[in-house]
Amino acid sequence: MAPRHLVIFGGGISGLTTAFYCAKSLPKSTRITLVEKSHRLGGWIRSLPIANSKIALEAGPRTFRGMSAPYSLVRLIEDLNLQDHIIATPFGSPAGHMRYIYFENEQEPGMPGELALVPPTPFHAPFSPHFRGMIWPALEEFWKGPNQPKDYDDESIDSIISRRFSPEIARQVVSAVIHGIYAADSRELSVKSALPILTHAEREGNGRILAGIWPALAKRKQMLMVKREQEGDSANRKTTQLDNLLANSATFTFAGGLEMVPRTLEARLSDMGNVELLKGNGVASVEKENGDFKIKLEDDSILNASHVVSTLPLPTLHNIISSSSAYKTTPLPQLLTNPHTTVQVLNLVFPPSPTPLHPPGFGFLVPRPRTDYPSTAIAPPRPTHRGMASILGESVLATGQTPPLLQNVLGTAFDSGIDATHDHRTQPTIMTMMLGGPFPLFQPSSSPSSTSSSASTESSTSSQQLSPPDLEMVLRTLGFYLNAEAPLPQPTFHALHTHRNCIPTYKPGSSRILYEMKRTVSEGAWGPRFKIIGGGAGHGVGLADNITLARSVALRRDED
Repeated sequence: MAPRHLVIFGGGISGLTTAFYCAKSLPKSTRITLVEKSHRLGGWIRSLPIANSKIALEAGPRTFRGMSAPYSLVRLIEDLNLQDHIIATPFGSPAGHMRYIYFENEQEPGMPGELALVPPTPFHAPFSPHFRGMIWPALEEFWKGPNQPKDYDDESIDSIISRRFSPEIARQVVSAVIHGIYAADSRELSVKSALPILTHAEREGNGRILAGIWPALAKRKQMLMVKREQEGDSANRKTTQLDNLLANSATFTFAGGLEMVPRTLEARLSDMGNVELLKGNGVASVEKENGDFKIKLEDDSILNASHVVSTLPLPTLHNIISSSSAYKTTPLPQLLTNPHTTVQVLNLVFPPSPTPLHPPGFGFLVPRPRTDYPSTAIAPPRPTHRGMASILGESVLATGQTPPLLQNVLGTAFDSGIDATHDHRTQPTIMTMMLGGPFPLFQPSSSPSSTSSSASTESSTSSQQLSPPDLEMVLRTLGFYLNAEAPLPQPTFHALHTHRNCIPTYKPGSSRILYEMKRTVSEGAWGPRFKIIGGGAGHGVGLADNITLARSVALRRDED
């Protein structure tokens, strides 16, 4: 039986995609209401176009993967007719195949290290002085006997890489990659939840990851094809021009930024007669009554729903439903299983310059420090060094001490490089620094006193400009990582965005716990018509992951 009234909690990309495909697949008699606490839709996706630049500033996520884009994302682009707005980064362009990892300067601690180019293929590793030493530990995995612990359930990503390869590869390379995806400590992140392909490969290879990776990938591809058929998509679909474009692209975005996707979804939904978008009015409570759901909003109005899909962060959902009678009958403590990390995004727009401000490529990531994460976001002053003159300037060097530098950098994206036609001499250079996560947060001197508890589980976003001294510290820090030959110029625009509790950190054991939670929801007082997707429910953290799950739930016809 088709839903009478479907209410969707949350107006981020998961909620919008769910509403869009439910509206397309369900009868017109089904009423669909999307409820969003904020006055805008789109969640963490926020784009700001920049004059004389094809690339927009992104306060949140900045690109989609190209060649590995899931089928659901391709279909959404086609269904929204966004193909002609794509800005693709070809594999042959610098940003398409050049990525860097920062290596600390171990000979002269405190001095700038080096941005080491990640070998694009294993065959390039012998030519890299930084990655050459990792070849043997990687190859040795072929001959290393199975060493999975007895009664194995799950482990951290750091643990499986250290166990099968080496602790140095786990720290120097894998921790940096995890900083770029999850903004988390790889020692705290579940491999089964975050990188399940590794456990599948270890099983397929009888204890050896490298031996089992290709069979594991083949089985994953077969599974995805089955899911496509379950959702009514033909496996014999003809290859389109969009398929060919993405197959030759490392990443892509849209003219005007990624926010084009939620804005287009919002416009399409607004034109559908059976869809209502409620903005600026969040969900206050949910009660189960006579098989339906009585939803009280923050303005005390009531919605009666036959079906509910929540795309809210799990801790936020817990705060909403924990006082309900259904929760007392069927408690869901699993909603609080995983913490969410806080990330700061710092957009910097520099004026055109005669020389490039950064090396060619997509950007760089910073690994977990060898001495572990620092306790403060700003490094304490230390004696300066003549080699820092190009970064700090002679006047600062004369003081004898290095001025404050940030030490909580996760990485930096060279956003301008996404556009393969970008010319630094005539167009602005855009870079975005990522801060925080497992590192301490940067507290700008211009920040107002915060009244919210740092232990709060609520998600939120705030944006601000930096004071001149703080901005100077940021530029020194970026110049330090880039090992710049001269102090960086003053940006024409900058903005610091703090996204609190934005990315879930899936702890080891999370996949089992979250599976049990979904079974409890379906079989308990909440029932199968109350679905929890996105928001840390165990299906990845990327935009494409959320789109895939939302589309799958909306189109699946074998459930109530």
